[in-house]
Amino acid sequence: MLDSKTGMKPGRQYRVEQMGDTHPFTGFFLDGKYYLAPELLTAVGWLDGQQFFYDDLDAGGEPVFPDRLAGAISELTLTLVTGESLQLIAIEMDSSVPLEPFVTSNEPKRLDIGPLSGKLVVITGASSGIGRATAKAFACKGARLVLAARDEDALYEVLDECTDCGTDAVAVTTDVTISQQMINLAERAAEFGHGRIDIWINNAGVGAVGSFEGTPLEAHEQVIQTDLLGYLRGAYVALPYFKAQQSGTLINTLSLGSWVAQPYAAAYSAAKFGLRGLTEALRGELTEFPDIHVCDIYPAVMDTPGFRDGGNYTGHALKPPSPIYDPHLVAQAMVNCAIKPRPTTTVGAAAHAARLTHFLVPGFTHLAGWFTRWGIRRSPADAPSPGNLFAPPSGTRRVEGGWREESAKPSAVVALVSALLIGGCAYALLRRKR
Repeated sequence: MLDSKTGMKPGRQYRVEQMGDTHPFTGFFLDGKYYLAPELLTAVGWLDGQQFFYDDLDAGGEPVFPDRLAGAISELTLTLVTGESLQLIAIEMDSSVPLEPFVTSNEPKRLDIGPLSGKLVVITGASSGIGRATAKAFACKGARLVLAARDEDALYEVLDECTDCGTDAVAVTTDVTISQQMINLAERAAEFGHGRIDIWINNAGVGAVGSFEGTPLEAHEQVIQTDLLGYLRGAYVALPYFKAQQSGTLINTLSLGSWVAQPYAAAYSAAKFGLRGLTEALRGELTEFPDIHVCDIYPAVMDTPGFRDGGNYTGHALKPPSPIYDPHLVAQAMVNCAIKPRPTTTVGAAAHAARLTHFLVPGFTHLAGWFTRWGIRRSPADAPSPGNLFAPPSGTRRVEGGWREESAKPSAVVALVSALLIGGCAYALLRRKR
């Protein structure tokens, strides 16, 4: 059946027409994936709807295309982000040559594509957003995956997406707020990894926005249970395996909110600030294990469904402040940490700017509170909702929330942060001169 949007037929290969000085796409598309050669089972690109993401690096180790978004495909035409339009041409297949790499079997072929090939990776919160993007990123690097989340249906969708890359994966329905389920997750992962767990990614997260006393106490408690104690449970069940094998990498998704308090999200701020203390304490305890690493990822505001799915007790509709970044950037940062561990990684220039502004500008939290309150009150009215605090949200689960499409122009937040940063730098210089 023809795909009405891209124009490609299932089971058929399509090459990209070369033109001028455009990037040379030497591989081919097949069933929504982009492969470099028929003998390579692992895709280096994929379609998300009509968007074509291309996971390739230049000679300097940087993505060939910013944010790995190469362009979009419509009616057999690939329009690159640089503006050029390239035609997709169906490859006439020789029926005498079997397509062995794409034939399903009990023991599929796998190419050793790098340092993550065959590594056992556990990812919590893998059903949507950053977790879903991370699962795909590790799958395309040949890692073996154990995917965990509360939403069983969405989890199996991610499982299918990951196994399409040619890797092995299992789904384990898990609520990180329940200790026994986390213990079961670690045991199932070790069984799948033949006794090993190489990388554990704590990523499950929820949020509740509203005034402190206007947010139900059970909502505050659930945020702490998920965003702080859920990570503690993950570390608690993973570290014994790391110590037994004398190696392992724990990767935690923290937040810009770990450095800059978020007014009207008190429990979230408490959890993220607490995570910094947890990870630093663990590093201190693990100094006698040089091959066990604890890595923190600090993303700026990401284009995920989180703002739509989270608890909202403000009485107004929520919208994330610009600039909003591609969650695939966080996924790639996690892959990089798994290959070359480093204690902290910040994703998004806005996170660097906000952290520096918070350090330089006295009273930054007061200004942030005033501005957040102003933004909430200007938003349309909306009924309070617990969102995904106590159960998975309904509807389609995705990597992206679609917020970037609605944020073509820089918001007042960007202008405020920029002004505060400039003012803070000037203030700091004047103080130093005095």
